[in-house]
Amino acid sequence: MSKRELRFLTQFEKVDHLMRAKTSFEQAYPDVEIIVEQAADNFESLRMFKADAPDIMDSGGWGLFNHKGVFIDLLPYVRETRGLEDDLNPGIMRVATKDGTLPGLPIDVSLPLILYKKSMLDAAGLAYPTEDWTWDEMMAMANKLTIRGETGVAKQFGFATGPDIENYEPFIMRNGGSYLSPDGATARSYIDSEATIEAFQKMIDMYREHQAVRKPGEPSEAGHLHQGFALVFGFTWFVGGLENNDLSDQYGIVGLPQMPGGTEANMIYMGGCGVTTKSKQPELAWAFIQHYILQQPHNFEQTRVLPITKTLAEQSGMSGHRLWSRFLKELDTVQVSGFYISDKWNTSRQLINEDIVKMINEGADVRQMLKSWHRYA
Repeated sequence: MSKRELRFLTQFEKVDHLMRAKTSFEQAYPDVEIIVEQAADNFESLRMFKADAPDIMDSGGWGLFNHKGVFIDLLPYVRETRGLEDDLNPGIMRVATKDGTLPGLPIDVSLPLILYKKSMLDAAGLAYPTEDWTWDEMMAMANKLTIRGETGVAKQFGFATGPDIENYEPFIMRNGGSYLSPDGATARSYIDSEATIEAFQKMIDMYREHQAVRKPGEPSEAGHLHQGFALVFGFTWFVGGLENNDLSDQYGIVGLPQMPGGTEANMIYMGGCGVTTKSKQPELAWAFIQHYILQQPHNFEQTRVLPITKTLAEQSGMSGHRLWSRFLKELDTVQVSGFYISDKWNTSRQLINEDIVKMINEGADVRQMLKSWHRYA
């Protein structure tokens, strides 16, 4: 008897979880074979969709799921699955269903918080930060925690983050600003709004004025991120690395500092996995996606990302974990990021980051530079 075939096109290089789900699903459905195929990026996924569409496609970012006519709406399937709609994390779903449909089930969910190395704060005689701390308080702490040698080279930095437009977005959001209009159509009057400029200037000042963050290309004796950096702007994968190397006990965790704009917000990274509109067996494809994403709690035993349901959070032990539980709580505040709603903005990231380096290292004017980014949306 010939088997029913489901073709799964993945963009991920590490497919251990996927292959394990394939094996267990095929055991439960002996008449089904999951055929896993590889794509390099969204361009190749879309090319394959047009030429010989698979049943299921995934992506490490959300841009693929903004293309109309590629994926079916999974909301009806979610609502037909008993208890699932209430089980899905509402913060994640608020972002994933921003247009009123659900083109993909979220995977690889991550967001940033602040991790602090307790021994470094203890040595400096500093109290651990609390959830009501402000940006100015964080910078004052970072200044005290930055230690430089006689030549001026830092042995320890007070704060760690990278010169990246996406790393700054949570602070822009928390100041009441944004990069783009809600529909992603324009950056004009958003990227150069007073709220955005104010927050972005603070990002540049932490390098140039406070000198508590390592500048691009700056010599350093601080070692790796887990060694000579006291406060770390860390995504879940940083915590996963700490956990997997038995270093997590050295760290405490706290939310992002309050900005003058007074908005509670954060950004969210996530990809998705969806059923294509050309699949001839969407119900079976949905059954496999559920099995792969929602029914594998062991995927979070050595995790770097967040589960999307309350059930998985409980089964994995993350909801009661000292660090992971704080990340789960933060999902209540997440907003739609600029790179989710504009492919042009997302693909301009490298050019934007080059401009950020100019602001940090050369003192390029923040207001004028942000206004010049109108062209990227």
